[in-house]
Amino acid sequence: DYILRRIDIAMTPKARISALIIATATMVGLGACKSQKKAVSAPEYGQTEQTSMPAGHTLDADFTAMTSAYTPWNDLSVPVKVSVTQPKKVSVSGTLKMEYNKALSLSLKMLFIEVAQVYIDNDSVLVVSRPAGAYYSESLQRFTAASGLCLADIQSLFLGQAFAPGKGTATASYGKVFRLAAEPSLSDAEMSVWKATPRKLPAGVDWNFTVIAPVQAEPAVVPQLFALDISAASNTLRCSYAGSGISQAGIIASMMQIEGNVKKRKIDAVISSSMNSAQWNSGTKITRPS
Repeated sequence: DYILRRIDIAMTPKARISALIIATATMVGLGACKSQKKAVSAPEYGQTEQTSMPAGHTLDADFTAMTSAYTPWNDLSVPVKVSVTQPKKVSVSGTLKMEYNKALSLSLKMLFIEVAQVYIDNDSVLVVSRPAGAYYSESLQRFTAASGLCLADIQSLFLGQAFAPGKGTATASYGKVFRLAAEPSLSDAEMSVWKATPRKLPAGVDWNFTVIAPVQAEPAVVPQLFALDISAASNTLRCSYAGSGISQAGIIASMMQIEGNVKKRKIDAVISSSMNSAQWNSGTKITRPS
């Protein structure tokens, strides 16, 4: 309720649409051990472990606390629901599969029949529409050159975790990659709001993370990703996150809203993941669609 009141006061009516989803987010804590060599076991999704904010509330400390809440993972398979209101209204279910920094597949079904699939690997991006008998193909390198995002970044985006451009899930050591700036107009004695903007981005592209953090060093509470805003030319997108919990990837979000304008078309969609049914590090393999 507190976050909702702050959003209602500080944001425009248009921005509140995204914020309503975020307002349900809870900041939960964990005691995750970082390792770049192998995935580390973690509690079932939704369970929490006790932790505390670092002594001395600074943006650098917030960044360290947030990124220390992420745990390395190998693969994931999870049921999802996609609800689109713009450009057309449609609701479909499906499965999201990911092999970290190798491949991503989002298969969408209606009446148990696959109607579309999004596939991304380190070579290309494919979007297949089976009813239309059509597909879209793009080089991932071209996409990365235009946006600054690599495959591992996109996977972190789906999980609601911050990432360093072209490097995947952020760690505490990536703090110098970003410019951290407080947002005093949205902050007060209880909640701190700040932005993390990559220092290096492709020409004509701008994007930044918004993070919310408790000011007091309360147990079981860590800073969390609130939103990601991207703009390129006249195209704008905001990814907003909610439904946070602990998983074998550390703290993640189970709900993401994507809204904005791309090539003069409005986009508004919500992707909800059933993280309680997720299969982590089970050897999931992804095949390229024919």
